[in-house]
Amino acid sequence: MKKSKVFEVAILAVALMAILSLTPSLPAQESKESKSHDPRILAGAAKVTMLEAVVTATREAPGIVTAAELEREKGQLIYSFDILPSAQSQKITEVHIDALTGKVLSKEEEKLSRSEEEEQEEEASEEAKEAKEKKVAATTKESKEAGKAKEAKAVKEAEEEKEEAAGEEEEQNLGELVSAVKINFAQAIKTALADSPGFVLSAELEKENGKIIYSFDILPSPKAQEISEIQVDVTTGKIVAREKEKIK
Repeated sequence: MKKSKVFEVAILAVALMAILSLTPSLPAQESKESKSHDPRILAGAAKVTMLEAVVTATREAPGIVTAAELEREKGQLIYSFDILPSAQSQKITEVHIDALTGKVLSKEEEKLSRSEEEEQEEEASEEAKEAKEKKVAATTKESKEAGKAKEAKAVKEAEEEKEEAAGEEEEQNLGELVSAVKINFAQAIKTALADSPGFVLSAELEKENGKIIYSFDILPSPKAQEISEIQVDVTTGKIVAREKEKIK
């Protein structure tokens, strides 16, 4: 009986040791993955700059660049560009450029998603419609006057919700943003780099504080602890803001 227990304990000990021997590899794997997304490592590995890559991308898909990013996708280091052919376009083109060779890897068109504002307006409209339908059903049990009052109240509440939703955030209609662009993406990059030299990691066309801008994230040096954000006005081509953000 004693020998049997000793044997069981020995087996459990061996199994425990085997499990413990595997656990150190988990944090190592996590560390490896987090490092693969470190902007300093990505920038250090790239052989092509965003300025060089955008020339190829817009030759492949002419239009206005609305977003760009250096990233690793399926183990491959790429520049991803979102390009809108015109302010009236209903489709946006995504172009991937190899960050090592500068060659086009893929080009894909996708339909533009509706803006949040349009979705909120539709939602408010549906709520108003639903409220109206409920009211119509209620009129079978209530007087006409009471029904009208409830319907008016429901419609008013729906309108108030619609106005509140619209005012929550400064919505950005892509067509509106593109229409305001007077300088090309390459010019904006040059302006940003002249002010804050470094390696451009990403860029986005957006509206901030009433101005339509290209916002660039720039890594000043390979060992930098902060990323510089430079905002360039797309109408005047002038820098309107500078910020710094610590690398996490």
